[in-house]
Amino acid sequence: MNTAPQGTAIGDTYGAGYIGVIVTAALYGLTTLQTYFYYVHYPDDRFGLKALVSLIWVLDSLHMAIVSYSIYYYLVTNYSNPIALGVGHWSLFISIGLNLVIVCTVQCFFTRKIHILCESKLKWFVTTLIGLSVLAHFAFGIEIIVLMFIKKELALLSEITLIAVTPFSITSILSDIFIAGALCFLLHGRKTGFKNTNTIVSRLIIYAINRCLLTSVAAVVELIAFSASPHTLWYLAIDFTIGKLYTNSLLVSLNGRQSIRDAGSPANATHLSDLEFGGASTSRVRSDVRLPVSCLHLFYHY
Repeated sequence: MNTAPQGTAIGDTYGAGYIGVIVTAALYGLTTLQTYFYYVHYPDDRFGLKALVSLIWVLDSLHMAIVSYSIYYYLVTNYSNPIALGVGHWSLFISIGLNLVIVCTVQCFFTRKIHILCESKLKWFVTTLIGLSVLAHFAFGIEIIVLMFIKKELALLSEITLIAVTPFSITSILSDIFIAGALCFLLHGRKTGFKNTNTIVSRLIIYAINRCLLTSVAAVVELIAFSASPHTLWYLAIDFTIGKLYTNSLLVSLNGRQSIRDAGSPANATHLSDLEFGGASTSRVRSDVRLPVSCLHLFYHY
């Protein structure tokens, strides 16, 4: 009778993968709902942005199909073949590749917006720094996928911890920190003496911090899970969800534009722009009020 490879336990391998697929499916439902809201509430956005949202949703849908097939392959097709539990299936490795494309696409989107916001003297330095970290993350991700296809057996994956998995996670965390830090710095510098515009800026800063915190924590937990127990699939269960977190972070930033505008009370800003303070010209006051809106091109104009 066939027996499972030593060290392979169904609960910690494909049981973990099954839990990961359930959580991933829930997040995919949220992704689909947010995508629907986007097309309903922002029909006038540029074609390029609409195409980006469509691309991300298609990749996310493909990832959901791949991980569902993967868990079906192990728990249904090979339920009576314990030997198969010790060998990584191609669908597991491809799912990592799809997540990698989603993550890097979202990071490139925010990097481009940072490039738009940056002053000319900092523009290339900041975006090059972020771009290199994103590129390094992508390169280490490709390395992981190639090594997984070469080694195949789950018992051998611990060999790639130092040469691929650790730098992969570190560059992911650094990319998110750089993006969040740049956004917070640039947006904070756009604050004015007007409460409504400061409210808009503060809300955007909170979005940037929350996005970085969520994705960075997920990357850290995935690294810990892989380093502590590479023979299980808890790290893949976490990885299943990471692409969904990035997808939803993008969609939240897009769908939240109207609520941010409302929080800033633009009607009040228009009223203030028609007043004259202490002999200041009307055009000067109007410029002060409109400054944050023009500088918040990151979220208001696509």
